[in-house]
Parts: sequence; C-alpha cells; structure tokens
Amino acid sequence: MKINIKFVFLIVLLVFLVASLIGFCYLKFGMKKAEVGEETETKAKGIMILIEYKDTIGLTNFVNEMHKRNIHGLLQVNSEFVQANCDVIKQLPKYNIEIMASNDGAPFWDMPYEQQKARIIEMKEKIEACTGVPVRAIGSRYMASDMTTIKVAEELGIPYVIARGTTDTKATIYQIEGHNTKILSVSNIPKVQYKYGSLCDYSYYERNGTPNDMMEELMRAIEPLTSKEQARYGLNHKITPVSHTNIGGYLKPWMDMWTKFWDTTKDKIEWVSLDEFMAQSDWELPEWQVPINKNAPYTPEKIRPLVPYEEVEKVQNPCQCIE
Repeated sequence: MKINIKFVFLIVLLVFLVASLIGFCYLKFGMKKAEVGEETETKAKGIMILIEYKDTIGLTNFVNEMHKRNIHGLLQVNSEFVQANCDVIKQLPKYNIEIMASNDGAPFWDMPYEQQKARIIEMKEKIEACTGVPVRAIGSRYMASDMTTIKVAEELGIPYVIARGTTDTKATIYQIEGHNTKILSVSNIPKVQYKYGSLCDYSYYERNGTPNDMMEELMRAIEPLTSKEQARYGLNHKITPVSHTNIGGYLKPWMDMWTKFWDTTKDKIEWVSLDEFMAQSDWELPEWQVPINKNAPYTPEKIRPLVPYEEVEKVQNPCQCIE
C-alpha cells in the first residue's frame, strides 16, 4: 500500500498547529488569572475628607455612619464654625476624625507670608481652644495652599498641608527637600463634565451629577494602578473621597450612595489614620518642582443641581448628635 507523503505531512502539521493553539490559550488564560489574583489582593489606602460650614446635622449623620465601619476621616472646617459648634466638634477626635483648620475666605494661593501666618495662628488657637487637641493639618478654600503655607506650617509645628489635586483620582504625598511638613494632594475627578473638582459629592451635585455618577468614579478609583499610572503618579495607591456633609450626610440619595460604597468595597480599601496615610511619600522634590493646581472654576453659571436642595429627600436624624 502506497503512503501519501503529502497527506501525512498535512496531518502532522495540523496536529502541531492544534497543540500550539492549546498551549497558547493555556498560557494566556493562566497568566491572566494570575494577574487578576494579584489585583484582588491589592488594596488602596483611604481616608475620608469631610467639609462643613452650615450646621452639624449632616456632619453627625456622616460621622456616625463612618464610625460604625471604623473609617478614619479629616474634617476641613473654619475656626469660627468650630467655636459656634464646639460641643459637637470637640467629640470628633474620639471618632477617628482629625480637624483640619481651613480658611474659608480667600484661598491661600499667593497670599503674602504675614497674612497667611496671622490667619493660620488665629485658626489654630481657636480650634485648639475648643478641642484641646493640636491642629496637625491646614488648608484653605478650594484646598488651596502654596510654598508659603508650607513654610508657615513648619514654623508652627504643623506636619501636614492639604493641596488641590494634581494626579487625578490618586491622592499623592509630596515631601519637599529641606522641609519636614508634607503635602497631601487630594483625589480629583478626571471626567470632563466634573473636571477640576475634587472627588467630592458637592462637585457632582453642583454640576448636574447624580450619586450613580460619583459611585462609578469611586469604583474606578479603587482599581489597582496601571503601570503607566504608577510611573506617572507614584507607586502608592491612595484615595481621599470627599463629602460636603450637608449633602453626603443629609440628602438621602447621597448618604445611601456613601454607605453602599463603604459596604461593598471593604475588601478593596484599607481605611487608615492620617499619620499612616501620610507616612510614605510618593515623591521627594525641590520646592520649584512641586506641582500646584490653581484651577478652581467655581462660578454661578456652573452651579446647576439636577434637583433643588429643598426637594431632595433628607436623612431622618431625630437626635442630631454624635451617638
């Protein structure tokens, strides 16, 4: 019986191709599975930033919900509000909330040294008179700060300055050569409709956004950093979600969004204290290289809530107190 050499060759070639394809698929999906496994083990470090200037209704709601989940936070507040609401504010350190002294007048950008120093001293003294706890973080409206703020903070023994975001949703810690005080550059929103706002419920609310819009960005923000993001922004994956608590703690759709976010991401975020959050810097830079974001286009025509504040269902808070 004659053997068809061409036929045998085709059979051998076909077997080789099938075997190669199976091997390729195995390697591809095996590697992909390993990558997914690594990503699910990676947690972002997080700390909540709260802002309040109206009253303590939403603030107490928000802090109580955070406390149930052992979530640490930083409250950005002016000294006059602290004095007017001292009974509530002085309780907050017991709930893992640090008080950040903030100037609600002009932002600190380019404010003269003597003016910044006088205001920071005034804020520090008034807040500490209420809480009995040293002020360890400072900032101003729009989370604005500059190198003058750093120098004043260092002179007064304040270890942390808060700055407007420079690295999209990733929060970044800058150590400045020759200085002990560090900069916390907060999480920002990269999506164009809400861009230039911090990763904050108010930034969405005032720009016609919904809780679902913010939830989508929060979920994206806690995904592991890509290699490109790490090269550009630094290796440490940190986020600082922000709430104006008169929105996040008082408007029910927004409070529901926050509790859902916290409860569904327990395995993806490690909520830590301010000191732990600030412990590892992303970059150590000379003064002239530290990025400063001065983009804060808050103008009346851009404040267009989807639903008026008065018409949104409110969270029921009969006692209005820290539990």
